[in-house]
Amino acid sequence: MIIPQKWDYNFDEEISNDEYEVINKFLASYRNQSVIVADEYRQDFSMVPVEEEKVIFKTNDDTWKSMDFCRKIYHKGKPYVVELGLWRVGHREDNPKCLSIREFRIITNGKVHFINLNTKDASKNNWLFNIISIFDEKKVISPEQAYCKRMYTNKSLQEFMTNHEWGKINEGINQMPTLANALFIIREGYESSTHFTADFGTILYQLISYRQNNLDNFSKKDLLELDKLILKLRKTELLKVQLHEQTGGSKSWPTSSILLESNNYDGRMHRSQQYNVANTELSDEKKVLNKCIRALKK
Repeated sequence: MIIPQKWDYNFDEEISNDEYEVINKFLASYRNQSVIVADEYRQDFSMVPVEEEKVIFKTNDDTWKSMDFCRKIYHKGKPYVVELGLWRVGHREDNPKCLSIREFRIITNGKVHFINLNTKDASKNNWLFNIISIFDEKKVISPEQAYCKRMYTNKSLQEFMTNHEWGKINEGINQMPTLANALFIIREGYESSTHFTADFGTILYQLISYRQNNLDNFSKKDLLELDKLILKLRKTELLKVQLHEQTGGSKSWPTSSILLESNNYDGRMHRSQQYNVANTELSDEKKVLNKCIRALKK
C-alpha cells in the first residue's frame, strides 16, 4: 500500500518494545469483531472457457486466496503503518486448507521493518499465535461482499458534478438520505482483453476527488457552493471501492496422450479493494476535507 523510498530488509532485526506495543494496538482494533472487512481480498478460480472464451464455466471453490489488512497506529505521538498479509496454503487435495501469514511489516520514518515472526523473546512471541484466530477466515469478508448492496451504476452523480450542479446533488440526498453513504460508479471497463476494472465511491469521496483534480476550473462562488456541500456530507463515509477481474491461461506441450493437443490451464482472478482513511489510502482526501471544514467554520 505504501512504498517508501528507502526499504529496510533486515528480517533478523528483533521487534522493538515500541513496535510490540504498536502491533498489539493493531491486533486490538480487530479483536472480538464478528465481521472483518479486508482492505484487499483476492481469490483465484479454475475455469473452463468455451466458445472462444465467450462463455466461462467456473468452480465455486477458489484455488488461491489472499487477504490484506492495513492500519495507521499512533504510539507516543508517532505514526506507524502496520500491514498484514494472509494467504491460503495447502492447495493440493492431500493438504488441509488454512490461512498463514504471507507478510507482516511496520512502516515508520520512511522505512519498512519486515517483522521476523521467529522472535526469540517468548513474551513477545505469544501474540503471533493469536493472529490467525483473530483473523478467522470465516469472519473475514471482501469489500465487494461488504458494500455490494450499496453500489449503484447510475451515472447521474457524475453528470451533476461535471455540470457543477451541486444543488441537484443536495436535492437528491434530501429525497433519499440513505444515498449519502451509497457507492456510485466512477469508471468501468476493460483495460485490456483480459483485465476489467470498476471503481465506486461515496458522494463525499467523489466530490473531494473532483475538487482536487479540477481546482483551477472553479469560480470563487462555485467553489464555495461545492465546499458547503462537502461540509454538509463531512460525517458520511470517505470511501472508494475497486473491483478487478482478470482471466488468463497457459498451455504446455507435449502431453502424455495423443487425445490432448496440449495441457491447458485457465484461471480467473477476482479482487476487491477498499480505500479509506483508516488504511491510509485516502489520507490526502482527508486533508482536503479538514481544510474545507476549517475554512467554512471561520
